[in-house]
Amino acid sequence: MNILKLKNLTSFNKNCIADTNILIYNKKQIMNFINFYSYIKQALKLKNVYIDNITFYLAGKDLVINLFIYYSSLKLSLFKKKSRHGLLSRNSFSITSKNNFLPKNFIKVNQLKSTTLKFININKSIDSKKALELYKTVKKSIFGLLKKKRYLLIDFIRATILLIEAKISAKIFTVFIAQIFATLSKKSHNRFFLILKKLFQVIISDTSISSEINKINGIKFKIGGRLRGKTRADVRAITVGTVPLQSTSKHIEYYKQHVFTIHGTFGIKLWVSRSQQNILLTI
Repeated sequence: MNILKLKNLTSFNKNCIADTNILIYNKKQIMNFINFYSYIKQALKLKNVYIDNITFYLAGKDLVINLFIYYSSLKLSLFKKKSRHGLLSRNSFSITSKNNFLPKNFIKVNQLKSTTLKFININKSIDSKKALELYKTVKKSIFGLLKKKRYLLIDFIRATILLIEAKISAKIFTVFIAQIFATLSKKSHNRFFLILKKLFQVIISDTSISSEINKINGIKFKIGGRLRGKTRADVRAITVGTVPLQSTSKHIEYYKQHVFTIHGTFGIKLWVSRSQQNILLTI
């Protein structure tokens, strides 16, 4: 992440950062903060829990960090078996530490007394009716590829609905695309690209699924690597709708992800163009 961009974030992201002096410190202190939460993100990912966005603010000498998290369907199935956790029924839960989770240098400079991590459950905002309708639309084409990966299919459908309604960024959606691609054989690559193109068309044109607020105007998908097991790397791109990458007046969400398979390493990039601007601090 560009530190200069992070320091200038308050100029267009006032809703996410309020009453904070975190951004005035030097690069080393800011990087300590970012590296710490990169560690949390990786730790949660190993447990099939994904962080989509992070917002934070200082309330006096107390630091409050909001983590918008997505539980994979596999993780939720384990929670159902162990209902004592009670996480399924909660929209959010908090963890407060007097000793703080942050590096000592960061605590000393900010004179922090406590740090609160607030985990906000994105799964609670999924529209189950729209998810079922989308599943029926793409079932015939995608079920054959993922019939042995039921949990991954469920996550992919849910992430698509959340992306349409602007409740997640393009990050989690790209992560699940990468996970699906990693399970495919080289003979299934072309079929998967056709499925993605059909899905993108449904996202943009189907009025019963698409959202009027923050409507998606276009999606561009690009992947590079040894597609179909070829000896040389190739690039495949899919564009549906309008994605004006040369314009600064339009809001474009962008995320990239690497996929490691037996056929080599692939790079996935995704651009999502929306009608309205909805920016969150993503680390």
